[in-house]
Amino acid sequence: MKLVICNTEITQDENGRYSLNDLHKASGSEVKDLPNKFMASKSFKKIVDILIAENSAFEPVVKKQGRYTGGTWICKELVYKYAMWVNVSFELNVIRTFDAIHEEPATMAALNDLTKKIESDKDIASKCGKALNHYKKVKKENQDNWIKSVKSAQLSLGFEG
Repeated sequence: MKLVICNTEITQDENGRYSLNDLHKASGSEVKDLPNKFMASKSFKKIVDILIAENSAFEPVVKKQGRYTGGTWICKELVYKYAMWVNVSFELNVIRTFDAIHEEPATMAALNDLTKKIESDKDIASKCGKALNHYKKVKKENQDNWIKSVKSAQLSLGFEG
């Protein structure tokens, strides 16, 4: 499922970490909120130390080089920390977005409702296709009749050559 915060898609790396660069865009791209400034903060360094102490095999922050795949990637806890660091409004957006993703698991009822909607939409599309096909046939007949009527309505002067 895509994570979208403030109309900005937040991409993830192959290990599920989130793009800090995308988060910065979502926050409004202000200079004061640049990722490098966040990563220089004491609170950032403290939380990273705690996360590593809890699981030394886990990398909560990864910097990658590359034009399209590069950037800084952070774990979910650091997403929350960045949001808190930026401002309360952005923090609330991030919390609500994550809550919405985790509160709405795909249930069989939801999947059944979606399947019914898809089938209904297919039926509507099929009926529209049939109506369009009929319109094309009727349009051709009407055009042919119109041309015949125009030809028969033209005056004939009777000059023969």
